Amino acid sequence: MPPPEQAPGASQPETDPAEAPASLRGLIQRRLADSGLAPQAQALLFDCLGEDVSADGGRAPRAYLQSVTVGGFRGIGRTARLPLKPGPGLTLVVGRNGSGKSSFAEAIEIALTGDNARWKTKSDIWRRSWRNLHEGDDPQVAVELLVEGDTAPSTVYRAWTGEDVAESHAEWERPGHDPAPLAALGWERDLAHYRPFLSYSELGALIGGKPSEMYDAVATILGLEQLAGADKRLMELSKELDGALKQSAAELPTLLADLGAVDDPRAAAAVSALSGRTKDFEKAAALVAGQSSVDGDALAGLRRLAELTGPDLATVDAAVARLREAAAGAEDVRATSAEDSWQRAELLSAALDHHRRHPARPDCPVCGSEGRIDGRWAIAAAEQIDRMREEAEAARAARRELSGAAEAVRSLVTPPPAWLPPDLADLWRGWSSCRSLTEAAATELALRAETTAAVLADACRLTSQQATKQLAEHDEEWRGHAARLAAWLDRARTAEAGRPRLNQVKAARKWLKDTHDELRGERMRPIANGAQATWAALRQQSNVSLGPVQLGGTGTQRRVVLDVSVDDIDAPALGVMSQGELHSLALSLFLPRTTLAENPFPFLVIDDPVQSMDPAKVEGLATVLSALALQQQVVVFTHDTRLPQALKYLRLPATVLEVVRRERSVVQVKPGDDPVKQALYDAKALTKARNMPPEVVSRVLPGLCRTTLEAAFLPAARRRLLRSGRDHASVEREISRAHKLTELGALAMYGDRTRSAEVLHDLERAHGGWAADLIRLCNRGSHEAVPVADVNQLIDETRRLAGKVQEL
Repeated sequence: MPPPEQAPGASQPETDPAEAPASLRGLIQRRLADSGLAPQAQALLFDCLGEDVSADGGRAPRAYLQSVTVGGFRGIGRTARLPLKPGPGLTLVVGRNGSGKSSFAEAIEIALTGDNARWKTKSDIWRRSWRNLHEGDDPQVAVELLVEGDTAPSTVYRAWTGEDVAESHAEWERPGHDPAPLAALGWERDLAHYRPFLSYSELGALIGGKPSEMYDAVATILGLEQLAGADKRLMELSKELDGALKQSAAELPTLLADLGAVDDPRAAAAVSALSGRTKDFEKAAALVAGQSSVDGDALAGLRRLAELTGPDLATVDAAVARLREAAAGAEDVRATSAEDSWQRAELLSAALDHHRRHPARPDCPVCGSEGRIDGRWAIAAAEQIDRMREEAEAARAARRELSGAAEAVRSLVTPPPAWLPPDLADLWRGWSSCRSLTEAAATELALRAETTAAVLADACRLTSQQATKQLAEHDEEWRGHAARLAAWLDRARTAEAGRPRLNQVKAARKWLKDTHDELRGERMRPIANGAQATWAALRQQSNVSLGPVQLGGTGTQRRVVLDVSVDDIDAPALGVMSQGELHSLALSLFLPRTTLAENPFPFLVIDDPVQSMDPAKVEGLATVLSALALQQQVVVFTHDTRLPQALKYLRLPATVLEVVRRERSVVQVKPGDDPVKQALYDAKALTKARNMPPEVVSRVLPGLCRTTLEAAFLPAARRRLLRSGRDHASVEREISRAHKLTELGALAMYGDRTRSAEVLHDLERAHGGWAADLIRLCNRGSHEAVPVADVNQLIDETRRLAGKVQEL
C-alpha cells in the first residue's frame, strides 16, 4: 500500500505561510490609503474595528497540553489524571459512552475558559448538575501546560465556590513565579477567537443554525468576526446619531404649534427662530435664558410701567421743607432796617456808578440838584454803601436761600414720559407745572409740589405693581414653555452636533460595505482553500463536491455560501447532504482555522467528531487528523472504535489512551492496546489464573487465540479490499460475509473470500506447518474442547502469526 503521507485524501490542509492572511487592520489600512475617505472617518472605522486578534501570534505564550487532572467533576469522582504528550502528534482518548472521557475534554475547556460551550444552550439543570454524584464535595480541575521555553510545566488550577458551574476561580502557576490569576496567562481574548475546542454539539450547531447564525459561527471560525463587529458598531452608532436627529425633528412640529398658541412675543420669536430651513439655536437659547430683548408693544409697555418710579417723596418733602423755611426767613428780614439799608445801598451804588461813568456831571440824576454829585460826595457815598451793605447782609442771605430752595424744588420735577397712559400723564403734568413757579410764589410752589408729588408717586406705585403682576403672569406661562424648549434645545443641539460624525459614520460604513466582499475574500482565501482540501480528504466516496466557501450578504441577510454540487449538479448543501456529510463539512470549515499563523494555540481538543460518519468518512478523518498532527497537538475523544481502527489499517501514527469507569465514578486511564494485544493479554491472564481447571483452559484458550487472529486479519482484509478500489460500504459487506477464520484470512491475503481453501496451504508454505496447525486448532476450539499440551507455546505461536498477518 502507499506510504502514509500519500494515503488517499492525506493532503495537508495547512495554509502556505506565504498565503497567510494579513491582519484585518493591515488589509484595511492599505486600502484606506487610496480610499479618499476623510481622516475622521478613517479613525472612526479603526476605532470600530478594534484591535487585531493576535495578529503576530505572540501576545500570549504558546503552550502544549501535558496532562489534565480531574476530581469531583462531571463523570469523574475520585481524582484521575489523563497524561498527554506535549508537542505535535495525535492522541486518541477512547472509551465507551459514560466512561468519563468527555469529562476530561470538558475539564480542559472549563479550566481554561471558565465555561463550556455545550452547556450554554442547555437549561439551568445542566449548569447545576456538574458536580460528581459520588465525590463532588471538593471539585477541582488542573491542566498542566508546557509553555515553550520552560523546562517544567505550568499548571492552571480551577476550583468551585458555589453550586453553579460559573461560580469558580482559577490560578496559573508557572515555574519560578508566584501564583497569579488566570488572566495573567494572556489567553482570554485568544480563547474567544481561536477556540482550540470542538465538541459534537458544536459541530451540529455550526451547520444546523439559522443562516445568520451559521454566518457568525463561520466568520468567527475564519477570523472574520472583526468585519461583522465593525459593521455592527458602525450601524449602531449610525442608528444612535440618526435617531437623535429624527427624534428632535419629530418633536419640533408639536413644540412649535404649542409655542404658537402662546400670547408671548418670546414664544413667537422662538417659533420664528426654529421654523426656517436653518434653525437659529442661538437665538432660541437666548430667549430661554432671558438674554433676548424681544418684546411686543404690550409687553414692552408693561415692562416700562413695571419699572416706572414717581417722585421721591422723601426728597420732595425735604426740598419743600427747605423752601418753606427759606420763604419764612425772607419774610422776616423784609420788614427790618436791613431791608431798607439794602435798598438804600443799592440806590447809592447806582448813583455812584453813574458818577464814575459821568464825572463831569455834578448834577443829581434823581432830583436834578446842581453841583451835588462831586468827588467828596463819591467818597462819602462809598463809605456809606459799605456800611449799609454790611447792615443788609442778612437780607441778601435770605434772598439767596429762597432762590436756591425754590430751584431745588423745581429741579425735582422731570418732564412726563411720552408713553404714559392718559390719566397718569395728567397727574404728571400737574407735577410738571411746579417748574413755572418762581421764588416769588414760594408758598404756592411748596404746596403744589408737595401735593402733586404725593398724588403722582402713589399713582406710579400702583401702576408699577399692576404691571409687575401682569408681567409675572406672562413670565409664569412662558417659563413652562421655556423649560420644554430648553430641554428640546439640549437634545436638538446635541443631535445636530453629531451630524458631522453621522456623515463620517455613513461614509465609513459605505466604504466598508463597498470593500467588504474583497476584504472577506482576501482574508478567507487560504482558509477556504484549506476547507476544500479538508473536505476532499473527508468526503472519500461521497458524490458531493465542495467548491469555494464564501460569506455573502450583510446585516440580517448575511449567510454562508457553500458551492455544493451532487454529481456535478449544483444543489443546496443543507438539503442534499447527510448528517455525516454535514458534520464532515463543519469539520472542514473548522479545522483550517487551527493552521493560521496568528493562531496562538498549538493544541486542539476535539470531542466525539466521528458520530454519524460512515466508514469512508472515518478513514478521511483519520488522514486529516494525522496530517494536522504533524504541526499541532491534536487530542481526540471518541467512543467509536472505527477511528483507532482506521488509523491502524492506514498505518498512521497515534497514541491511544483508554478511559475505563468503575463503580462509584472511579475512572482509570491506561494505554489503549489494539485488539490483538488485548486478546493476547486476556489469553495470558487465563493461563496465569490460579486454580483454573485444565478443562476450562482447553475450552477457552483456543477461542481467545482465534479472537487474536481475527483481530489481526480484520484490518489487513480492509486494507487489501480498499487498495483494490472498492468502496467502504462494499468492503464492510464483504467482511461481514466472512464467517470462517479462513474466509477472513482469504480476504486479508488475496482480497477474495472464495479462496479460503488456499489459506492453510499458503500459510504453511510461507511460515511453516505450525501456522496451518494453529488455524486448525483455533477452528476446532471454537466448537469443542481441545487439549493444549503447552499453553505458552500456543500463545507464542498466536503472537507470531498475528504479527505476520499485520505485516500484510
